[in-house]
Amino acid sequence: MKTRKLAICGAILSLILAIVVTWSIHFGNPILVVVASISVFAVSFLLSRKDKTVRGDERIQLINEKSATATLSTYILGITLVGVVLLTLDNSGSSGLSSAGYTLLYSACVLLVLNLFFGIYYRRKYGG
Repeated sequence: MKTRKLAICGAILSLILAIVVTWSIHFGNPILVVVASISVFAVSFLLSRKDKTVRGDERIQLINEKSATATLSTYILGITLVGVVLLTLDNSGSSGLSSAGYTLLYSACVLLVLNLFFGIYYRRKYGG
């Protein structure tokens, strides 16, 4: 399937999902949003498998890997700093900031542990 047809199908799927989400919000049916989202993701996955174009070479893959690593590191550092600032502000008199600070710090910890597990997995898989 050509890339143009895939783009048109993706736009139609997005439009259908937007209509279903709007309709379900209006009528208060959250289950329909979940079912529609899963359906659209499944159909888009099946459509993307029919795409036969080459996406990139090893250089592009290396660039994507390095940018993903830098993005993850920057995001973890950022949410950790914001969480610490929120906890500091809560301790100095501002109320209600500790829950947001702890949430950010816990999410940073989860991301670090997830990064550790994926690092171990890929080192074992590719022998690094």
